[in-house]
Amino acid sequence: MNADRNTSRPPRLGSRTKSLSTGPPQLSPVDRIISLHHGSTTAIEATPERLQAMKQYPKATLPEEIEQLQKRNSRLAHEVAYYRDMEQYRQEFEHDMVRLKEKFEKALFKLGRRQQEVGEEWARLRTENSAQVQNGLNSPYGYNGSG
Repeated sequence: MNADRNTSRPPRLGSRTKSLSTGPPQLSPVDRIISLHHGSTTAIEATPERLQAMKQYPKATLPEEIEQLQKRNSRLAHEVAYYRDMEQYRQEFEHDMVRLKEKFEKALFKLGRRQQEVGEEWARLRTENSAQVQNGLNSPYGYNGSG
């Protein structure tokens, strides 16, 4: 009974399934900005330059490691400040885009309504014109109504 129920379902991927990677992750635009500000991300740390540099330098002493961690902490604090600032600008941008979208939708609605009105007016004029031509042809005086 359980077997019948499970055969109709697509197989579930395991949560532990890892994606196969052929190399280090590519640097994103955000990674590049962080790197310019002497920050670090997993992608930056995995670049060939950083990996090679780590192999060339001897293990740091405890005071050196403390200094490196303090510098890293400073970089991370700058990174947090960057993202906080960017969040404000992102929210402003999103707000502006929502307003523009609403304005654009309103303009499109207006345009559609005007097109419909013009189309209806055009059809009415064509119908009136056809009726006038038809009446003129059926008139004993001819098309222009003169005798």
